[in-house]
This record gives sequence, structure tokens and C-alpha cells, in this order.
Amino acid sequence: MKNKLKTKFPKILNIYYKFRFYIRAIYIPETRAHLKWKLISGDKRMHKNYSLNSESIFFDLGGFNGSFSEKMIKEFNCYCYIFEPHPKYFDILNKKFNSNEKVKIFNFGLLDKNKNIYLSDDSASSRLISSDQGINVNVRDVSEVIDELEIENIDLLKSNIEGAEYDLLNRLIDTHKIKKIKSLQIQYHKDHTENAEFLRAEINKKLNNSHVNIWSYYFVWERWDILI
Repeated sequence: MKNKLKTKFPKILNIYYKFRFYIRAIYIPETRAHLKWKLISGDKRMHKNYSLNSESIFFDLGGFNGSFSEKMIKEFNCYCYIFEPHPKYFDILNKKFNSNEKVKIFNFGLLDKNKNIYLSDDSASSRLISSDQGINVNVRDVSEVIDELEIENIDLLKSNIEGAEYDLLNRLIDTHKIKKIKSLQIQYHKDHTENAEFLRAEINKKLNNSHVNIWSYYFVWERWDILI
């Protein structure tokens, strides 16, 4: 039914989705936060407020098509380490940044341990799954990778990894690698994650020991900067 409507009445369906979004913003906290993010043009301007320069190191976890890294390079000309386990988007990233020596691209994700796992094939929403019906990918222990790369300080780590952020952040905290990260921009996810609100609250409680929350848009994006 939806596909027929998209074909025959795309404009009407688009109006319906917009109307539904604004109605949901009244009673769903994360939709309301998403609306606030849109109203301040968060995707266009919030990344500009970091104190990065041409010598800074930026970690992009969940690189997808490279749009976030592109913005950081344009704004700061910083060093970018992009981690993308999906083979299709890894190839896209390689083609996009092959002439930039300051960009390093890795065909694995960062998590709490080294393992092979399956990834759903859902474009920007591809996520780690427990079944073997997806794409077999490699993930690495974030602590080990930071050591192998001999990274002393990360100026900004951006995480958009569709629910895997809970294990990742706990690993960074448990290994004290979190103290190497000056700023974090985290997108927490609720879909397909049990007790997501509790997990987010517990991690943020731990983050308060090393970082301060600069801004938060509930289950959209939030920024944490290291305590000085």
C-alpha cells in the first residue's frame, strides 16, 4: 500500500509524514528532541563549534558515506580516522577520500572485543545483528586499536553505530581510554536495544567522572567534553 502511494501520490505522502512527525513531537521525547535539532539546523552547524585545527585527530565511528567526515575536513582540515565495517560504504569512502593523505579508512568497526559478526544491510541504519542473515563483518577492540595506532589523544570521537555504542563506550570507560578523548559526539539508539534508556543513563553517569555534558538532544545527538 505504501509503495503504491509513493508511486502515485508522493507529494501527499510526504505531507502526511511531515504532519505525523510534528504530531509525534508532542508526546514522544526523542521525536521532540529531533524536532529541536532540526530547528537549530544541528546537522549543518553544530560540528563547527569544536576546537579543532589542522593537527587535530578525529575518529568517525560509523563512517557510512563520509558526509560527517567531509564536514570536519572542510571546517578544520583535520586528520580523520574513519571506521566502516560495511564493504559497500568502505568502497565509497575509499573513492571519496583516496586523494587525501590525512584520511585513514578502516574496513572494520570498533567495539568491546575482536570478533566477526553479522551486519544488517539497511543503508544508513545498518546494525550489528545476532543472526547469520546479514553481511559478515569484522569488529575490533577499540582499546587495542587505539594502542596499535599509537594514538595519544583524540580531539573528537563521533559515534553513530546503531546500538553498538553501549558496548563501545563501556569498553572505553573500563580501559580508561575515555580520558584520551577530548570531545565525544554520541548518537544513542533505542530501536533493537533492550533497556536503552537505562543503558544510556548508566553510561552518562560514568561519563560524568571524566567529561561534562555540553548539550543533549535525547536519543538524537549529545556532546561531552573532557573535564579540565
